[in-house]
Amino acid sequence: MMDTSFFLARQTLIASSRPGMAIWREKLFAWMLRNAESAMEFFKLPTNRVVELGSQVEI
Repeated sequence: MMDTSFFLARQTLIASSRPGMAIWREKLFAWMLRNAESAMEFFKLPTNRVVELGSQVEI
């Protein structure tokens, strides 16, 4: 386990002002994603072996 590096993706959702989904739904979805357990915590990966790559997604 300590010889392996783990690469995880992390996405941050941002509510957009463009028409589509209702703004309260966008904010609720973003809030639920923010408060969900991360993959690192779920799989109990060692923190010093994890590399997280992030992106922002506008919904």
